[in-house]
Amino acid sequence: MKSFLHILKYKALSYLRFESTITLSGFIKNSASGIIYLAFAFGAFYFSYSTIAFLMLNIKIGLFLLHQFISMVLFIFFVSINVGNIIVSYSTLYKSQEINYYFSKPVKPEIIFTIKFLDNFFYSSGTLLMVLFSLLAGYLYYFNISIIAGITLLLSFIPYMFSAGSLGVIILLIIIKLSSRYGLKKILYSLASIYLLSIILFFDLNSPGTLVKEIMKSYPYIDKDIYLSSYLPDILEYLPHHWLAQSGFWIIKGNFIYAAQFIFLQTVLSAILFLSALTLGRKWYLNTWLISTGFSNQKRKQAAHFSFLNKSRLNPQTESLFKKDILLFFREPSQIIHSIILLFLIIIFTVSASGIKFIGFGNFYLQTMIYLSIYLFNLLLISTLSLRFIFPLTSLEGEYFWKLRTAPIQLKKYILTKLTPYSAIILGIALLLSFFTNYKFGFEITLFAVLSTFLSAIAILAINYGMGTIYANYKEKNPIRVSSSQGASLTFLICAVYMVFMILLFFRPMSDYFLAVTLNNEFSYRMIFYGSIPVLIISVILTYLFMKAAVHYLRKDF
Repeated sequence: MKSFLHILKYKALSYLRFESTITLSGFIKNSASGIIYLAFAFGAFYFSYSTIAFLMLNIKIGLFLLHQFISMVLFIFFVSINVGNIIVSYSTLYKSQEINYYFSKPVKPEIIFTIKFLDNFFYSSGTLLMVLFSLLAGYLYYFNISIIAGITLLLSFIPYMFSAGSLGVIILLIIIKLSSRYGLKKILYSLASIYLLSIILFFDLNSPGTLVKEIMKSYPYIDKDIYLSSYLPDILEYLPHHWLAQSGFWIIKGNFIYAAQFIFLQTVLSAILFLSALTLGRKWYLNTWLISTGFSNQKRKQAAHFSFLNKSRLNPQTESLFKKDILLFFREPSQIIHSIILLFLIIIFTVSASGIKFIGFGNFYLQTMIYLSIYLFNLLLISTLSLRFIFPLTSLEGEYFWKLRTAPIQLKKYILTKLTPYSAIILGIALLLSFFTNYKFGFEITLFAVLSTFLSAIAILAINYGMGTIYANYKEKNPIRVSSSQGASLTFLICAVYMVFMILLFFRPMSDYFLAVTLNNEFSYRMIFYGSIPVLIISVILTYLFMKAAVHYLRKDF
């Protein structure tokens, strides 16, 4: 216990440390970061408040449907945290240099596991908690919930996230434990299949379209003091995202006893999963860490066809930079795992969103909101891929970045070679997502969506590369840790502001389009394409500014 408290003490001091010297650039950078965080927190609060007001007052979906939509969002959120924590935990628990240092000291493996597990959760959850609390504050403010009830509901989010994180660590331990017997590939493919089937089964049992149709049969009594639980599958009663949504529902209804039951279940589940993670960590962590040391060698053999011994049509400078990045990518198992999971999520999103045209039920406002939500989620996936693979590019050069200063290579060529492979893949995914979620609307809408997505993706890529260069950390070798840093969080917030701007820009023309479709009227597509002009201007400006910043900061290091 003494060693645990000793490590925990200095962990806390390292997070709270201040810079010994204050520079003008550092002061400006930190001030700008603080302003962006505050602005985004207020924006998230206003977005939550205005969205709920729109759904309740304009569309009149009622409390029950509102909380069922919230429940579905929370389910996706739970799966995202769970999958993300598997990836990040692999980095912090098995690949961190800090782990090697701890194992060289007289510290028990279970203590190392507990420290890194907590470190992993709180390191990557700060910005996420800020966003969630801002969104929840808008929810509480709209329904005028009391301070005590609001704080209770806010705090219930923490065990919910902790449950998702603890379950992710448990799954990670099981993956590595079973990989020694059945092979890592088989385990990963099986796990991906389980996640895919779970998500398909969930939305099949709890289809939002079917739920809306059934509830609307009770209109206008859907907003009265009745609870329509008979329309929900029984399995939801055992799922934590449903408990969290129900907590808010019953608090608004004034039934705090019912709400307390769901909060209690949430807390108990979180404690059980956390204790289970600690128990498995005490038994398996050292053994699984030894197993994980053999993963890297397996990946090197698979990347042998990228060897520098092979002939290449590329010139020597381009070949050296390109193959170095490819070899580093395949050498790190977390890169492969993360890429497979992200691709898996993209496929799920594409399949789920392809039928959007048949949703809306004659309400053009609801159809517009659903369409723009799909568009926003598309941009969110692009931003996630960019944050994961573009933002860390400069940092991954490591402490040997000085070698590029002595190499006969131009800075522009270096940037182009680094960006081209990842950017081409991300842009290709972005265009495919845009096409498959819009092709049922006709040529004009599809062309507009593809064009606006392309321009937005270029800007998002530039933002991530520019910010990744400004906040480069050459001492961090793990890309997942780099993409979870403070600079990465700030980058994501900037991209989020840009994405919300895109949604606001497209709201009017798309609502006019769906209104015309609902009334069977003719629609002039000029209004939609006129909306691409400000998108083009803003995207070009952002791309220029952030690429200019990247060049400036790279020249300081070159």
